[in-house]
Amino acid sequence: MRDALPAPRLHLLVCANRREASSPLGNGCGERGDAVYDELKRGVAARAAFASIWVTKTHCLGVCPKTGATVAIYPTGRVLTDVDVADAETLLPLLPS
Repeated sequence: MRDALPAPRLHLLVCANRREASSPLGNGCGERGDAVYDELKRGVAARAAFASIWVTKTHCLGVCPKTGATVAIYPTGRVLTDVDVADAETLLPLLPS
């Protein structure tokens, strides 16, 4: 085992979990999470920031919002819910050129 160096400055974990409609937790982030993930990946690509900002699609992060998706942010430890595509730009800090 070895450390991945350099570690990312920001790592965004985006829930795209799908549940059955009959689940008491709702149907999960699913397509909404996919859309947020895709938009975040586009933003990282536009900044050519692949080494400093990682975006990872996950299954359940423990919070099932009724709208949008759940996003966990490393290294801050924040977990945001109801994140939609329009929020993606605010999650990507401007990188120095």
